[in-house]
Amino acid sequence: MVQARCWELAAFLGMLFLLPQPALPHGVEGSIEKGGLVVVAKYVGDEPMSYAKVTITSPASEKPFQTGRADHNGKFAFVPDLPGEWRFVADDEMGHRLSMTVKVDENSLAEPTGPLPQPPSGSKDLTSRAFFGVAVFLMAASLMFWWQGKKVRQGAMLAQAKKKPDTTT
Repeated sequence: MVQARCWELAAFLGMLFLLPQPALPHGVEGSIEKGGLVVVAKYVGDEPMSYAKVTITSPASEKPFQTGRADHNGKFAFVPDLPGEWRFVADDEMGHRLSMTVKVDENSLAEPTGPLPQPPSGSKDLTSRAFFGVAVFLMAASLMFWWQGKKVRQGAMLAQAKKKPDTTT
């Protein structure tokens, strides 16, 4: 009987681990590189082409190298990876379109500086797992002590019931 209850408790605790868990983040790294180019798109009169749709095409391909939108100042940054003539097209989608070429030489190409120092990515994850493990252990111990106490109380009540004389006869 006791062994069957232990197996039921173990099965219940095992089922808890099958519940959906939130996804935990994984490590990332970043770096700062030199060599980016900023192209500014403006209307005549120095008004910026704010949020214009931008397409950058490399000299090696007709497919777009990068697409996006200019910022509110009409600026768009990109990092070329080849020397040559790059095509920049800014379209405000209201009838105005700027198309120009940007000459990139070897000195303008990006030079990697290496990854930036980052805190260990798994440290928070390890801490939360440790706390979760301790919490599960304490919960299991509490359930076991509660179960044992319940059995002791039931045994004491049965023993008391047997000791009482029957006064109804």
